[in-house]
Amino acid sequence: MASLADAGAAAPERGAPTRWGDREGRRRDILAAARTQLTERGYLALNVRDIARGAGVSPGTVYSYFATKDEIFATLYAEAIEAHNERIGPICERADDLAGLLSELATAYLDLYGTYGRSFTVWSVQHDDEASGDHELPAELVVGLRRAARRQGEVVMAGVRRAASAQELTLVDEPFIMTFVWMTFTGIAESLSGERRHLAGRPAADVIAHAARTIAAGITAT
Repeated sequence: MASLADAGAAAPERGAPTRWGDREGRRRDILAAARTQLTERGYLALNVRDIARGAGVSPGTVYSYFATKDEIFATLYAEAIEAHNERIGPICERADDLAGLLSELATAYLDLYGTYGRSFTVWSVQHDDEASGDHELPAELVVGLRRAARRQGEVVMAGVRRAASAQELTLVDEPFIMTFVWMTFTGIAESLSGERRHLAGRPAADVIAHAARTIAAGITAT
């Protein structure tokens, strides 16, 4: 049930207010407002008061759903990874060219990293630097994050195996492939979406294609 303070709160910035008593609707409103704020301003600017204003509720109502802004961010990040998994699933299922697959995946990863990956880096640093008690997340949320990340690795690795097999290539050092791929994707995404993107000197598509060919050559043998 919404608090009395909600009656005087501003209407949501996007869409009609959710009716009182609709807890799932309220939760969606809060996450939508936080997602907009995160996309437009980044993690450091994520603010419960502004989230509440965007959702048309009081800050107290936000806290009745999420204990901290870290919990809000982690929830959004888990949802973003799951959406990314849905996006790349078909790409990996039809993979028949390893370099082409890696190029498509690196391109898709730019969207996830642009909004969440860079913020996750900042969030992780704060998480380590400040008191751990201020950042404790619900166990089910931690499990959800790990499950989404693990699923991402499984989907990508299945695509890599499928593409390598189609080209009659042998994967080498397989236990290290996912670590190498994600480290490289993160470096590419940071270079192309961060302040250093103007230093690339080449179109993003060319940079990604070259990196994909290099990765493919490094993880296979004929």
